[in-house]
Amino acid sequence: MAIPSIDQIKQDPYASLGVRKFINATCHHTIIGGTLIPEVSLDAMRSAAAFHVDMMELERAAGRVIAHYTHAEDGYVTSGCAAAMLVGTAAILTGTDIARMYRLPDTTGMKSLCIAKRFPRKKSPEGVEYADPGYAMAVQTAGVKFVEVGDGSVVTRAQYEAAFSDEVALVYWVGYGPKGDLPVKEVISIAHAHHVPVLIDCSNYLPPKESLYRFIDQGADLVCFSGGKGIQGPQGSGILAGRADLIKAVSMQTAPEHGIGRVCKVSKEEIVGLISSLMWWAEQDDEERMLEQHGKARRLADLARAIPGASTEVADFDSSQRPFPTVHFKAPAARKMNAQALLTELRAGDPPIAAMNHPSDPMAIRLDVRLCSDQEIEAIARRLAEIAR
Repeated sequence: MAIPSIDQIKQDPYASLGVRKFINATCHHTIIGGTLIPEVSLDAMRSAAAFHVDMMELERAAGRVIAHYTHAEDGYVTSGCAAAMLVGTAAILTGTDIARMYRLPDTTGMKSLCIAKRFPRKKSPEGVEYADPGYAMAVQTAGVKFVEVGDGSVVTRAQYEAAFSDEVALVYWVGYGPKGDLPVKEVISIAHAHHVPVLIDCSNYLPPKESLYRFIDQGADLVCFSGGKGIQGPQGSGILAGRADLIKAVSMQTAPEHGIGRVCKVSKEEIVGLISSLMWWAEQDDEERMLEQHGKARRLADLARAIPGASTEVADFDSSQRPFPTVHFKAPAARKMNAQALLTELRAGDPPIAAMNHPSDPMAIRLDVRLCSDQEIEAIARRLAEIAR
């Protein structure tokens, strides 16, 4: 394929590069490009791109905005939620000790254990069983070793208490865990009784708006958010909110400094875009937003229910009990199509459509159309009807 011209890229970057544009029925999945940035944030990013600034001064200013909306002492814009988890963990390990910063991920002589709920076990193609930390790999990258608690589904207070020792540096916890997790407030209370800070992974838990400040209000030391999901900031951005001393330690080992966070550089355009989206999103009415999003889900469900033999329902919450309205769809029984076949067929269409597996039903798919236009919702329904014939 010929290399496109600048004018072609400006007019339609994806088509000119031979890249397909998807209808995104996953809402915010990273593999489909995350979210859609609102015009107010795009305008702010264009304005930011026209000037030079002191990046540390910009980060401090952005931190004040983050602190306002999260009820934290301070905040920091990072290059995604995983970056927030990495540099947040690093800050807990080192404090403001520069010598320690420049040793990471070597944690010799430091407290370096991290308590976390037991991770899933998987097997490699060679048959070797391993623990899959998933997103918590970002925490491990800073140099910690995990102390896992529970059996993978249930964690008791006694198991959690027994995990603490003099070598524990922090607790990693997912904000809204599945049933069986200890309540976050209880986790924080126990950790603080042992003088151990808690880092909360709250990547994709916006909405509700309350998630911005709920965990800080309950005493969390650091909370990590994705910037490119619910609040519709740049996909490569993230938010770290929490204690001022830890945010200071973060700033000492991220760009333009040369600590472990140097690889997590964030641009002036992303910082401005992120805080613009945060302000735009936080000032919206949660109830009105949810009514609109539920309306989109019901619209797709109504169209899909017209497909003979298909099964369609709307769930108000997802498998993690987040208020994300999703449509659950099964092809007619006569088609004998499982979820994987449905997902493959949706991606094979023109335009391709990205959807999700159902957490417990291998025959059903989930469609989250919160960011879809009316035309895209109609296109999804047409494609489902074609597949179901």
